[in-house]
Amino acid sequence: MKYYRREDCRLCGSKNLNEVVSLTPTPWADDYRKKENLDKSQEIIPMDILKCEDCGHAQLTHVIDATEVYLNYTYETASTLGLGGHFKESADSIFELFLPNKNGLAIDIGSNDGILLSHFKNKGMKVLGVDPMPGIAEKATSNGIPTIGDFFNTSLAKKIKNEHGAAEIITSNNLVADTDDLTQFIEDIKILMNKESVFFFETFYLYLQIKNFVWDFTYHEHYSYFTVKPLITYFKKLDLEIIDVEPNLTKGGSMRCSLQLINGKNEVQPSVEKFIKLEEEMGFPQNDVFDKYAKKISEGKNYFMNQINDLTKNNKKIAAYGASATSTTLIYHYEMGDYLEYIVDDFEVKQGLYSPGYKIPCYSPEKIYEEMPDYIIVLAWRYYEKIISKHQKYLDQGGKFIIPLPEFKIISK
Repeated sequence: MKYYRREDCRLCGSKNLNEVVSLTPTPWADDYRKKENLDKSQEIIPMDILKCEDCGHAQLTHVIDATEVYLNYTYETASTLGLGGHFKESADSIFELFLPNKNGLAIDIGSNDGILLSHFKNKGMKVLGVDPMPGIAEKATSNGIPTIGDFFNTSLAKKIKNEHGAAEIITSNNLVADTDDLTQFIEDIKILMNKESVFFFETFYLYLQIKNFVWDFTYHEHYSYFTVKPLITYFKKLDLEIIDVEPNLTKGGSMRCSLQLINGKNEVQPSVEKFIKLEEEMGFPQNDVFDKYAKKISEGKNYFMNQINDLTKNNKKIAAYGASATSTTLIYHYEMGDYLEYIVDDFEVKQGLYSPGYKIPCYSPEKIYEEMPDYIIVLAWRYYEKIISKHQKYLDQGGKFIIPLPEFKIISK
C-alpha cells in the first residue's frame, strides 16, 4: 500500500500542524484478504491526528493511494445495520427543509449500492450515482439506479453537466472526510451546481466523536475530522456557504452539512450558529479538548488490557464479532492480535477472509456455536444490543460478551 506524508492543512494550507492524538499504527484498515494473498506485504502506517494551529482543523497526514483502496473495496451500504433507514430519513428531511423540484436531478457522489438515491427516485426525481467501484456501480445500475463506475473528477463533472444539466440535489456521504485534495473535489462539485442547487454531505463530526467516545472511527481512509467553524471559513473562500447542520448518530456521531453557492435561494438556518456554540463550550479549537480526549483513550486502553490479561492468564478462549475497518483500529490499539482466535461477521463478503496485519480468520457467526469461545469481544460495539439479541443462545450456553467501548463491560446471562 503506497502512502506519503502530507505537510500542510487540507483546509487552509498552513504547515503549522500539531500532533494532538496518537493511535497505534495499522495497515490499511479494510485490507481483509483471501488466504492466497496473505504472503503479500501489508505496510504498517502511522496514525496520528494533527490539528492545524491556524484554522483548527483536525486531520491525518499519512495519505494512502486511493486507487488501491477503492478498486479492492468490499464495503456495501447494505452491510451496515440501520443505514438504509437513516438514508430514507435523510431524503425525507431534505425534501421537508429545502423543497426541491420533484422533477429535478439528484446526484450522489460515492453512491455505493444506490440506497440513498433510491429514496430520491421514489419521490419522483431523476437520479444518477457516481462510484469508483465498478462492481458496485454495475450492481446499483442493474437495480434501477444508473451509476457511473469511475472516480469523480473535473472531466467527469463537466461530462455530467453537459449531458444532464445542473443538479437540484447533490449528495456525498462519508466521502468528503476521505478526500485528500478536498479543494479540488469541492471545485468539481461546484461544476454541477447553480443558484438553485444544494450540496449535502454527511461526515464524521469530531464534536460528537469526542462526546460519544467513538475514537475507533479513526483510520487511514478518513483523513479529516471536521468541526463546523473551520468549515465555514474554508467554504467561504470557495464561494459557498453552510446553510444547515444536522447531527445524527450514524457511525457513532456524524453531521449532515448543507451548502449552497453564496447568495443562493435558501436562508442560513439557526443550527449553524448552535453547533458553533456547542463546539466552543466543549473547548474547540483549544488543545485542551484534544488532551482530555487522548488521556481518556489511554486510560480506556489500560483498563481494557488489564481486564483481558486476567482472562488470558486463565486460558480463556476469546473471539471477536465484527470485521470492519474500525475493528482494525481497535485490534491494534488495544493489542488484541495475539489472543483473538477468530472474528465472526454477518456480512458474507468478509467470511473466509483474514484480518489486516494479524491475519485473524473471519467466519460466519455459526462458528460461535461450533467452538463456543468463553468470551466474544464485540468490535462492532455500536450494534451490540442487536448482536446480543440475535445470539441469546450463546449467553444461555454460558458464553459472555465483552463490550469494549464507550465503557468496558461484560454481559452474561
